[in-house]
Amino acid sequence: MRLIPALLLLVGAACSLQAQWQIFAEKLPESGSWATYRMERSREGKVFSTADLRVSVTEGGDVGGMPHAWLTIEPVGWLGSREKGPLRLLLPRNLGRSGASRLLENAAAIVFENPKKGAYRMRAEDVAWLMDWANLTYESELTPEGPSGEKTLVAGKEYACGKYRMRTVTATDPPLVPKQTITMDGALWRDESTPFAVVKAEWSEKTVKRSGTAEDRRTLTLTGFGRGTPGPPPGKAEAFSLWRLIFGR
Repeated sequence: MRLIPALLLLVGAACSLQAQWQIFAEKLPESGSWATYRMERSREGKVFSTADLRVSVTEGGDVGGMPHAWLTIEPVGWLGSREKGPLRLLLPRNLGRSGASRLLENAAAIVFENPKKGAYRMRAEDVAWLMDWANLTYESELTPEGPSGEKTLVAGKEYACGKYRMRTVTATDPPLVPKQTITMDGALWRDESTPFAVVKAEWSEKTVKRSGTAEDRRTLTLTGFGRGTPGPPPGKAEAFSLWRLIFGR
């Protein structure tokens, strides 16, 4: 029975990250564009974790006759990994808000570069299999709140932002395992003049399962952005192996 709880952990982690990173995929800028963010996690008003993240874009070529790009978020964990590294998603450039809300389904490939165990690549079929097994359901909404172009001070710099209500509900209900629900509820500030339009996001994240409920708050703040020489696409990566993830993550 070890396999089933391990699979639930993997899928649950993927669904949580999908909800976080979809906000960057709606507007993919030109290759070479990058932005940096500070992520803070708090509970009961006390910050217990901080991390610096980098989001960037590399050209991905055509897939099925459609232009694609690699969206990279780093360093992050992926599918229960103990280590953090670059997570690369090969996405259509014209994804839009609706497509971004289904980030995993719309990825032509996903590459995770584990700094200790090496890189591996997931095909769209691999992602679909995990999601089908977990009986995944997913709801997402991003609705405007207030006027656009409102002056907002973020990290000492003023931006002209539109504010949005951001809410996602992700549930997994696989065979023989208790249902798990992750709810993200908060606000997003967007300034279209920045590379990914994301300036700031604040949300609560609540996980409900049979063992109880866990909740914390997260704040994502833009700290810098620019454009440089595009990095290379992902290099050599092993094929996705479920057994490697479960027993060697």
